[in-house]
Order: sequence, then C-alpha cells, then structure tokens
Amino acid sequence: STVAHDLKEPLAVMILTANLITKIPDLTGDEMKQYLGQIRSTAYQMNTIISTMLLFAKVSKSEAPVEQVDMAQIVANVLNRLCVMIKEYRAQIDLPACWPAAIGYAPWLEEVWTNYLSNALKHGSQPPQVELGASVQTDGLVRFWIRDHGPGIPVDVHGLGLSIVHRIIEKLNGQVGFESEAGKGSLFFFTLPAETMATKKLFHAK
Repeated sequence: STVAHDLKEPLAVMILTANLITKIPDLTGDEMKQYLGQIRSTAYQMNTIISTMLLFAKVSKSEAPVEQVDMAQIVANVLNRLCVMIKEYRAQIDLPACWPAAIGYAPWLEEVWTNYLSNALKHGSQPPQVELGASVQTDGLVRFWIRDHGPGIPVDVHGLGLSIVHRIIEKLNGQVGFESEAGKGSLFFFTLPAETMATKKLFHAK
C-alpha cells in the first residue's frame, strides 16, 4: 500500500499536467517548458521510487557479506551523490572528526545514509543545518544518527524510504529509531554491531 500511494501521487501530477497542456490552446513557449519540466521531474521521482522498490526486493532475499566498514568513506560517497541537492538547498552538513568501527555492508549503508540525508535536506530547516554523528553503546552496538533542525515531522512522511532503511538495518543485525518534537527538529538513527576483538581476529585471519 505504501508503494502504491507513493507511485499514485506523482502519476496524478503527470496526468493533470498533460491534461493542462492539451486543454490550453494558447500556451506560450515558456509555459510549455514549465509544464514539460514538471512532467520530467515527476517521472524522475517515479523512477526513484521504482529503484527503491527493486532495492527493497533485493535486500529482502539477499544476505550481505558483512565486514568492518569505513563509515567516513561511505558518508563521503553519499555527500558526492547528493552534491547537487546539497548545493541547491545551501545546506550546512556537520560531520564528526572520526567514526567508531562497526560491522556492516557498505553498499547498503550508503543507501541508508542517502535516504536519511535527502529527507533531512527536504524537511529540515531552510537552509538546512544537518548533523551526523555516532557513539559506541554499552550493549556492543554503535549508534549512528542524523539530526536536522526543522519543524519536526511525522515518521510516515518518509514512506517507502524508511521501510528500506528498516529492512537493511534489520538484515545487518541492527535497529532503527526516530525522535521528533514539533519545532525542535528530527533525529533518525540506526545501530550496527561494534567491531570487537573477535571480529578483528576473524578479519585478520581472512
């Protein structure tokens, strides 16, 4: 139902825009470009939803080859992927000086951070001020988090994206969480197993 809703909304926009083009006989060239641009951007949005759906299916039936991950490099890759969006929103992104060692699967974690950061840019303060961080917990897990300073949003705004995040982290033996308070921004977090002496020996043995 989430996927159907996420696809139905942009499809309705495309149909409405196409109808306007056919019903208005004296559109100017600039107006035509504006309407066609709306259709194009909406098609890109639908393509993103479909790609996320395919990733969800892949994650659901796959087992990740977990290992120690370089979270600094993963986040750097995400910032590079979203560089145009970050520039467009004039966002300030604050990163920690270093990241705790954790066990996971880099390609999937890149998708997690991409989802979290893109939503923080869209729904945070304007211009966005976004903080990323991590801390080692006493239960053998590392908690990674992202905080915006926007108005605070309900979790269902994130729709399908949050579903794929939940499935990925669940597959990596972690948990996801969400905190939001009206007027005080939102915080999304996920946990991963911390690197232990046992895993260090395992990796060195490989």
